Amino acid sequence: MKHAMKNAALALALTGAFGMANATVLTPNVLTSSVDITPAFFGGTLLNSAITNVSNLSYNGIARTAVYQTSTGLDFYYQFSNNSTSKNGIERFTAFDFSSLGAAAVDVFQTSQAFGIFTAGTEASSYADRTTKNVVGFSFVPNGFSKIQPGVTSYTQIIRTNAHNYVAGNFGLLDGIGDNARGFAPAVPEPATNALLLSGLGMIGFIGRRRLSQGASALFSHGAAEHRFA
Repeated sequence: MKHAMKNAALALALTGAFGMANATVLTPNVLTSSVDITPAFFGGTLLNSAITNVSNLSYNGIARTAVYQTSTGLDFYYQFSNNSTSKNGIERFTAFDFSSLGAAAVDVFQTSQAFGIFTAGTEASSYADRTTKNVVGFSFVPNGFSKIQPGVTSYTQIIRTNAHNYVAGNFGLLDGIGDNARGFAPAVPEPATNALLLSGLGMIGFIGRRRLSQGASALFSHGAAEHRFA
């Protein structure tokens, strides 16, 4: 029954019947049961994008990645088109490094729609995960037959964050042979972290100055009392 309901929800998402996708929240070291499908990408301002031609003995194709600014923070996008000349399919994506987010929530989605540098996809990921080292992964192999096979393009995988700055990151690909493409990641540290650190240092400085002032006042009062009784 659960399996049938999941298939029905997937079919509705593919036809664009969902007005809004629910978030799949990633918890470190906990696999998700799926990655929610959204009918279209979330929009926003494109900050940067990259296209990398990947080629090795196992597969070759095009890796696409981008980072968008939205009202809720930065969204990171990943997609791979496996050329028909590849020998093998792709099992997994990895995105690194999301450590600047700490314990902040990371939500994942995917879409089959074309937009920007991304093309229409036909292979959805099966589940996602987030390691304690803050690598976010998307896997395509629940049964061994749903890899991104030669000639197939993946759905675009989306990582939604509350970050506001980004740096160069890494887009990893895996199928027996691992390969890397250009990517983007949240900046380290985030502005909120800096603000918290600065406010903490400011409070320490304030306390120090207050104690110094109190000490000086006490010393002055003590000296004045000695002068009166002299």
